[in-house]
Amino acid sequence: MSAPAESAGQTLEIMKPYTRDHQARGHRRWRSLVVVLMGAFCFIYGMAWALFAPYLIVLMAMPPALLSLVVIWALPDTKTAPTRALVAFFFAFFVGMVMWPNYLALALPGLPWITVARLTGFPMAFMLLLCTAMSEEFRSRVATSLSATPWILRFLLTFLVIQTVLIAASRSPFFSLDRYFIFQTNFTAIFFAACYVFVVPGRVTRMASLLWIMAISLGVIGIIEQREQHVPWVGHIPSFLQIEGERIQAILMGARRAGDGIYRVQATYSTSLGLAEYLALCMPFVMHFGFTTKSPWVRLAAIASVPFMLYIVLITGSRLGMVGCLASFLLYTLIWSLLRWRQSKESLLEPAIALGYPAVFTVVMAATLFIGRIRTVVWGNGAATSSNMGRQIQMNMGLPKIWHHPWGYGPGTGASTLGYFDIGGLLTIDSYFLNVALEYGVVGFIVYYGIFAIAVAYGAYLVLKFVRLTRELTFIIPAIISIANFIIIKSVFSQEDNHPVVFMILGMIVVLCWRIRQEHPETGQAQSVA
Repeated sequence: MSAPAESAGQTLEIMKPYTRDHQARGHRRWRSLVVVLMGAFCFIYGMAWALFAPYLIVLMAMPPALLSLVVIWALPDTKTAPTRALVAFFFAFFVGMVMWPNYLALALPGLPWITVARLTGFPMAFMLLLCTAMSEEFRSRVATSLSATPWILRFLLTFLVIQTVLIAASRSPFFSLDRYFIFQTNFTAIFFAACYVFVVPGRVTRMASLLWIMAISLGVIGIIEQREQHVPWVGHIPSFLQIEGERIQAILMGARRAGDGIYRVQATYSTSLGLAEYLALCMPFVMHFGFTTKSPWVRLAAIASVPFMLYIVLITGSRLGMVGCLASFLLYTLIWSLLRWRQSKESLLEPAIALGYPAVFTVVMAATLFIGRIRTVVWGNGAATSSNMGRQIQMNMGLPKIWHHPWGYGPGTGASTLGYFDIGGLLTIDSYFLNVALEYGVVGFIVYYGIFAIAVAYGAYLVLKFVRLTRELTFIIPAIISIANFIIIKSVFSQEDNHPVVFMILGMIVVLCWRIRQEHPETGQAQSVA
């Protein structure tokens, strides 16, 4: 039996960096100095946090946030990334965002409102970062799904660069920084999470069903609200969820049209316009269930849901909602007739609809202009005159400021830069077109709306190229119509309540484009990604 290596007369050879040099006093002094300096920094930072955090919370939170990002980036690759938690928080976020009023929240001193959307949105964004840092499979899946629509990613990254640069140029850099982080959490993170979530078959259908169910649920709340003339939870809010303020009290008591005093339902949204926008975004998906599902019960439910949702949009008193629903009907009818015509050459109905579509479109537009009731619902009457004049005044005020400063004024500064106050003295801006142009400049405006225009173009091209799609892949049709509705609505509505839904649908389009290219239905063979 041989003697061990450390027996008498032998020594172990250890590389010098891994041994402690007891003679190097300078090393010990440097280590002590680092410890002292770190302790002093932590003490000063803690004092500054206690004094200034309520006023500069975003700035004070940056060092811990950056340190957390460094730690996440340094995590080793593993096969146990929290992808299931990411998917769970993804769906929970949308349920909480739509079905829970954003103004019912915990309001602790010195902190932002702790809403249900934030309780699910921030963990979802955190899980997204963890999965990106820890899982090669996750990164590969997201990158692969994005490969079929490269220009969407390029435009999105370009817009993020514009946002980042304009923070320094902003007249309110701290406020712009706050808006920047909100954008990354509620919009960018949602998009990239959707690029992963919808890769699994069945989840697109599940999300479309969820949008439909929530739309009907909001409609039921709207019916109750219409009867009571205020939101149903007035007088039943727990004390720990009550937030004081005139704005919150005005939301709880509801809104009425200035011209005729008719009550406008809003359900869980802070305005009736937000509710109408959500219903307009969901309408193409409900119509798609009615046109494509095989179950007669589901089809009957979808057909019954369409007039119900139209009625809810009507009692919101929102013209933008009606315009969005009208656009859904016209666009879906056109695409459906073209697809059916290409699928069945012998059919007579679909070619007749497709060839007669210009005449149908002309008749519908004429009805909105010359039939009194329809004209009032779509274009408004005398009660909407002040709203139209306000938008025109804002446009006249905003355009010179855009040409004077074409590179933008910084994130979140659109309303303050415009400087328009409504009759009640509230600083406001109506058009999101104008808002984006003021905040991000001419180039930022083109890039931002170019993201959605390119998504519609990608989707429409693939739908018309690959006619015979599997059922779930056909959901790209309502998805691109919903994005088209969003572009139309943003010309007159600037609130961002439904933007997470839009960025989720954008991610859905990206994934469906990739899946269509991979699963060519006419040949049954996989097709390589372009």
